[in-house]
Amino acid sequence: MAGLPKYKMEKKRLVSPVVVSLLIIALIELVGMIGDPFRVESGGASIYWLFVETFILFLFPAAPIIYGGITRDRLGSILVGALPIMGFLLLLNFNYFYPSPDLKRIVEVVAYGVSLSIISGLEGYFASKRMIPIAILLGALWFFIFISGFD
Repeated sequence: MAGLPKYKMEKKRLVSPVVVSLLIIALIELVGMIGDPFRVESGGASIYWLFVETFILFLFPAAPIIYGGITRDRLGSILVGALPIMGFLLLLNFNYFYPSPDLKRIVEVVAYGVSLSIISGLEGYFASKRMIPIAILLGALWFFIFISGFD
């Protein structure tokens, strides 16, 4: 890549983390659109769907750790940590914001999303520097903050 200008190399370097982030968001949206195909007649969720939802829940904090550990790309790992959670929260709250935007709710969602994105980005950063125990601790912190956001 010696012949490519620096800005073209940066663009190429950013393509894969952005694509990975979009794939994570698409996977989560696809699972949400499908719903529980194994739902039983009594109305309860099936055990299979519980495993799928648990996998998706742990995908958010695990993705930047895995990406950073494999690629050692600091910037890409930060993006893989930060972009999916912000994209997911914005998609999740889009219908809520659309008819009549509530400024208080917008600020709450953005603050919640930014805090989760910062922690995920730090996970990816530390994973890319091969500081996996720190990244895992940040993943646990991310999980507890995520759970605390439920009403």
